[in-house]
Amino acid sequence: MYEVYVGFMIAFMVLMVLLSIGMIVIVALQSGQQARLGAITGAAESFFGKNKAKSMDAKFKRVTMWMSIAILITSILFFVFFLLKESLG
Repeated sequence: MYEVYVGFMIAFMVLMVLLSIGMIVIVALQSGQQARLGAITGAAESFFGKNKAKSMDAKFKRVTMWMSIAILITSILFFVFFLLKESLG
Protein backbone atom coordinates (compact mmCIF):
# COMPACT_ATOMS: atom_id res chain seq x y z
CA MET A 1 0.00 0.00 0.00
CA TYR A 2 2.96 2.27 0.73
CA GLU A 3 4.13 2.03 -2.89
CA VAL A 4 0.71 3.07 -4.18
CA TYR A 5 0.81 6.29 -2.17
CA VAL A 6 4.33 7.03 -3.36
CA GLY A 7 3.21 6.41 -6.96
CA PHE A 8 0.30 8.82 -6.58
CA MET A 9 2.61 11.40 -5.01
CA ILE A 10 5.02 11.16 -7.94
CA ALA A 11 2.14 11.42 -10.43
CA PHE A 12 0.73 14.50 -8.70
CA MET A 13 4.18 16.09 -8.52
CA VAL A 14 4.76 15.56 -12.26
CA LEU A 15 1.28 16.93 -12.99
CA MET A 16 1.98 20.01 -10.85
CA VAL A 17 5.25 20.66 -12.70
CA LEU A 18 3.56 20.35 -16.10
CA LEU A 19 0.67 22.59 -15.03
CA SER A 20 3.14 25.15 -13.66
CA ILE A 21 5.08 25.24 -16.91
CA GLY A 22 1.81 25.63 -18.80
CA MET A 23 0.76 28.43 -16.46
CA ILE A 24 4.02 30.29 -17.07
CA VAL A 25 3.56 30.00 -20.84
CA ILE A 26 -0.08 31.16 -20.73
CA VAL A 27 0.71 34.12 -18.49
CA ALA A 28 3.62 35.11 -20.73
CA LEU A 29 1.31 35.07 -23.77
CA GLN A 30 -1.21 37.42 -22.15
CA SER A 31 -1.08 41.06 -23.03
CA GLY A 32 -0.21 43.34 -20.16
CA GLN A 33 -2.33 46.09 -18.68
CA GLN A 34 -0.15 48.69 -20.42
CA ALA A 35 -1.52 47.56 -23.80
CA ARG A 36 -4.90 48.97 -22.76
CA LEU A 37 -3.47 52.38 -21.88
CA GLY A 38 -3.21 53.29 -25.57
CA ALA A 39 -6.80 54.52 -25.51
CA ILE A 40 -5.77 57.40 -23.28
CA THR A 41 -3.25 58.76 -25.76
CA GLY A 42 -5.36 58.01 -28.83
CA ALA A 43 -3.27 55.05 -29.92
CA ALA A 44 -6.14 52.60 -29.54
CA GLU A 45 -6.61 49.80 -32.04
CA SER A 46 -9.47 49.63 -34.49
CA PHE A 47 -12.82 48.18 -33.43
CA PHE A 48 -12.14 44.76 -34.92
CA GLY A 49 -8.64 44.56 -33.51
CA LYS A 50 -9.94 45.41 -30.06
CA ASN A 51 -12.59 42.70 -30.12
CA LYS A 52 -10.09 40.11 -31.28
CA ALA A 53 -7.70 41.07 -28.49
CA LYS A 54 -10.48 40.97 -25.93
CA SER A 55 -11.57 37.51 -26.98
CA MET A 56 -8.02 36.17 -26.88
CA ASP A 57 -7.41 37.82 -23.51
CA ALA A 58 -10.67 36.35 -22.22
CA LYS A 59 -9.61 32.88 -23.39
CA PHE A 60 -6.20 33.25 -21.77
CA LYS A 61 -7.77 34.43 -18.51
CA ARG A 62 -10.17 31.49 -18.54
CA VAL A 63 -7.34 29.01 -19.18
CA THR A 64 -5.26 30.66 -16.46
CA MET A 65 -8.13 30.33 -13.98
CA TRP A 66 -8.70 26.65 -14.75
CA MET A 67 -4.98 25.87 -14.62
CA SER A 68 -4.65 27.57 -11.24
CA ILE A 69 -7.62 25.57 -9.93
CA ALA A 70 -6.00 22.37 -11.24
CA ILE A 71 -2.71 23.25 -9.53
CA LEU A 72 -4.57 23.88 -6.27
CA ILE A 73 -6.42 20.56 -6.46
CA THR A 74 -3.30 18.56 -7.33
CA SER A 75 -1.32 20.18 -4.50
CA ILE A 76 -4.11 19.34 -2.01
CA LEU A 77 -4.25 15.75 -3.27
CA PHE A 78 -0.47 15.51 -3.08
CA PHE A 79 -0.59 16.64 0.56
CA VAL A 80 -3.38 14.15 1.37
CA PHE A 81 -1.40 11.26 -0.09
CA PHE A 82 1.71 12.49 1.73
CA LEU A 83 -0.17 12.37 5.04
CA LEU A 84 -1.54 8.92 4.25
CA LYS A 85 1.96 7.68 3.42
CA GLU A 86 3.34 9.13 6.65
CA SER A 87 0.58 7.49 8.72
CA LEU A 88 1.55 4.07 7.34
CA GLY A 89 5.15 4.16 8.20
